[in-house]
Amino acid sequence: MRFITGRVSFPLISLRALALAGLSVSPWVGAQGLPEAASTETTVSDKAESQQAAAPKFNYAIGAIVGSSPDYAGGDGRKNSLRPAWAIEYGRFRLSTSRGSAFMGHGLGPRESGASATLAQSDRFSLSAALRIDKGRDGSDAPILVGLPSVRSTLRARISAGYALTDRWAVGAGVSQDILGRDGGAQWSTSIGYTWPVTEQTKVSFGAGASFGDRTYVRGHFGVPAGGSSLLPAFEPRGGLYSVDAGVEVMTALNRHWVVLGVARVSQLQGDARRSPLTVQPVGYSVSVGLAYRCCR
Repeated sequence: MRFITGRVSFPLISLRALALAGLSVSPWVGAQGLPEAASTETTVSDKAESQQAAAPKFNYAIGAIVGSSPDYAGGDGRKNSLRPAWAIEYGRFRLSTSRGSAFMGHGLGPRESGASATLAQSDRFSLSAALRIDKGRDGSDAPILVGLPSVRSTLRARISAGYALTDRWAVGAGVSQDILGRDGGAQWSTSIGYTWPVTEQTKVSFGAGASFGDRTYVRGHFGVPAGGSSLLPAFEPRGGLYSVDAGVEVMTALNRHWVVLGVARVSQLQGDARRSPLTVQPVGYSVSVGLAYRCCR
């Protein structure tokens, strides 16, 4: 027969033997000494849990998205696609496709593929940096673009910040720059969003934003150079506000790992981008639906 308290056990026969031998056995052995050991174990356990919570976590999501969007900004054609969507997170670092981060639950904001890192984060504020590939545009995207110079693919560096005004309202801003010198120019954007937790499994996010570009960016995407082979009239746009947009995103967790995502967004070109000969339809919309498996948030 054994007397057990916490993780320390004493054979009862040993205590009796001590008593029979005439030795004094303190009544505090079980009532005073053992709690100290238990307290030490609790402290060690709490410290281990704290260290485990502070350790970087590995998360990932992998799935696919079906979508429909304009063939280019200002175009009146449509392009439909079925694309993989994935994201990998380790601590403050993330590598993802353009919609992969949405599956990880990062809200309705600019979706940019590439590598990113969180530079600073608190309960309400976050600052991050990212690198992404801008695929550009060529004449195969739409018949009207034939004869125009291609918008060359390049690598963009982006800095973005977000601030939670309340538990549901948040604002954000970001700036990106072509770092390879391929006439990609600079972009910056602002946004505001509202998240509505409908149930524990479903959340709906509403967002609106504005996009700006410097002269190099706007000229590359909406300008028509003089003396080219295009039949369109020459057009030299200026930089500034070129688009506003709004959207809604619904995400539902089917179970612990599987999640469904639906997104609808509408955008409208502004300023010289809207006046460009390339702009056939200034208002464009896009819709997409996706399914993904995610772990281990």
